[in-house]
Amino acid sequence: MRARTRAREAMNNEKKVILIIGKRGSGKSYLVKKMIAELRRLLVYDIMSEYRGGIVFGTETMTEFRSFWGWTYKKDFRFIYRPIQPKEEIDYLARLVFALGNMTFVVEEIDSICSAYDLPETFSKIIARGRHRNISLIGVTPAPFGIHRDLTRQAKEIYVFDTNEPRDRVYLRGLLGKEIDSKLDALGQYEYVKWEDGVDQLEIGKA
Repeated sequence: MRARTRAREAMNNEKKVILIIGKRGSGKSYLVKKMIAELRRLLVYDIMSEYRGGIVFGTETMTEFRSFWGWTYKKDFRFIYRPIQPKEEIDYLARLVFALGNMTFVVEEIDSICSAYDLPETFSKIIARGRHRNISLIGVTPAPFGIHRDLTRQAKEIYVFDTNEPRDRVYLRGLLGKEIDSKLDALGQYEYVKWEDGVDQLEIGKA
């Protein structure tokens, strides 16, 4: 029994790619805030300025951000970075994250930095090899149809909140199976459908 418990704990603590999908106001960011509430090494790429609970930086305070990063990178930290040009600034942040490792990287509006056919080079390294650097990536998007397929291929958990965009529904059926439609239609406020790698059935949860 203890061995099984330890195995489950190890799986839960495994560094992984997590995707959270759903239209605005559905509960996505609230779920993320619950996931990261107790984390001690965290960087949030806060495109929509929705996060608190950390030291906030932005494009205009990049010099200060570099200084803080320089003397805290071996310690615990909770940084929130708010870019002005998300697609242009992600590469620098991604390089820092990959070089450092041992942390969680949250990227809001992930569809703003990539498309189905374009993915920043260093960010793609975090997706493909981040777990080897002890990095967890949490990507949040209202539009799964537009994100790069490497994200969905590498994802170990996917949470889908209310979404009724027709092409997103078609995409989700192809990704998670036909039953996703009935699951989404039955969702209450702030509920989500959870897919987990290695688990046969889709689960319902609430943020």
